[in-house]
Amino acid sequence: MAIIVLQHCDHDTVKRLGVVLNEYGHELDVRRLHAGDPVPADLDEVDGAVTLGGPQSANANDAWVADELRFLRAVHEASLPVVGICLGSQLLARALGGEVSTMDRAEIGWHDIRLSPAGREDPLFAGIGWTHRQFHWHHDEVTKLPPGARPLASSAHCKVQAWGAGLRTYAFQFHPEIDLGSIEQWMRQSPDELATAGMDAATLRAQSEEAYPAFERVARRLFESLALFVMPIDRRYHGLVKDLHH
Repeated sequence: MAIIVLQHCDHDTVKRLGVVLNEYGHELDVRRLHAGDPVPADLDEVDGAVTLGGPQSANANDAWVADELRFLRAVHEASLPVVGICLGSQLLARALGGEVSTMDRAEIGWHDIRLSPAGREDPLFAGIGWTHRQFHWHHDEVTKLPPGARPLASSAHCKVQAWGAGLRTYAFQFHPEIDLGSIEQWMRQSPDELATAGMDAATLRAQSEEAYPAFERVARRLFESLALFVMPIDRRYHGLVKDLHH
């Protein structure tokens, strides 16, 4: 049994989230979709799913998108845990009936997110400030949540920064999984995106030096809450996990 990790490019990997899940006893099965790895055809030996970021569009008509949407929908409907990050949040929203659109201006760099009333009460964000800084790198966003989903956080430029559906489906538009090396790599690979967002490398490095220590602590706490409340290793999720949200 393993958590299936859906990776969409070589420079956007599971990083911090993978470390925490390993520490809490999970095995990870990484599928590099951009390299031709297949999405699982069924849920046999699947403990849950994590879908990561990438440069692709969640609205693309490529075959891998249809396969991933089908898989994410199946994982959610089976009440297995599923987590989406950035592009993964957008794909997960589409899989469950939501909508994704391109923003007027990309959101790149360090920006505050604010928890919604539902987010303030969610165990996932226990001990995390109602307003705190996260790292962003995206030009698309979820513009319509899936039916029954609840908004958990927003930013000044993006109304849906985090959302949840049911007990074990969570998604983040921001990037709690990254490290400083990720930021450097993305700046090298996409300098034009920095410019279109009104940002330059020197400014982003200075912001990162200031913001990263507190961000690292918050991200660790967030992922430990995921491991404890959404992906507890001592139970196998098929109706056995107590409703921890009520």
